[in-house]
Amino acid sequence: MEHPPRVRRGVFVDVQNLFYCVRSVFARSRLNYEALKEFFATPEATTFFVAFSYYDPEAERQRNFLSALALMGYRVIAKPIRRLADGTIKANMDIEMTLEILTTATYLDEVVLITGDGDFAPLASYLARQGKRVIVVGPDQLTATELIYACHEFHNLSHIPNVIELEEAF
Repeated sequence: MEHPPRVRRGVFVDVQNLFYCVRSVFARSRLNYEALKEFFATPEATTFFVAFSYYDPEAERQRNFLSALALMGYRVIAKPIRRLADGTIKANMDIEMTLEILTTATYLDEVVLITGDGDFAPLASYLARQGKRVIVVGPDQLTATELIYACHEFHNLSHIPNVIELEEAF
């Protein structure tokens, strides 16, 4: 009996986008990254997970969180924030996320973008034109409409079992 080929799936997580969106929609809540992995790690697919985040080098809690993601099996691509002369902070991972996805998409059948950021709509459209199945998981009403239009399948983040959990203490 011949088995069908396994789907090759890459799951790419925009950590900061999710953090801020989840906090604005679900006060005192956080994302359960283990539940996110369980949802996409299916027997018919070979799946890998990559998390993108910037961090404050002075914030131990942020560094510990990134280490926890790595221990869960996420490949972590992170960079420190930049503090500008006027005191503002510059931090963005869009280019790093786009380059990683474009580099690895050649080897994938499915690309899962876990973000609500409309800046990724052109990337989603490009991947779809390349024959990749594009799935977007976004945070409720905060997912950009153009990103939803560009993908083959959209999942509302809060509909994934156990992915949003109430924080017990801040």
